[in-house]
Amino acid sequence: MADKEAAFDDAVEERVIHKEYKIWKKNTPFLYDLVMTQALEWPSLTAQWLPGVTRPEGKDFKQSGKRKK
Repeated sequence: MADKEAAFDDAVEERVIHKEYKIWKKNTPFLYDLVMTQALEWPSLTAQWLPGVTRPEGKDFKQSGKRKK
């Protein structure tokens, strides 16, 4: 009985993984189409990420050290 349940659970999990993979594969061109590149004269050792971001006062959007599972 436990073997049948385990096999069923494995089959369901495999279907879910396959479905999520198909969704990811369908949307991948849209995700990577947004990547922009710029050729530099010299290679840079640093990068500036989201330079125009402003943080509203009184709002804390930092992620806490504890993650919920």
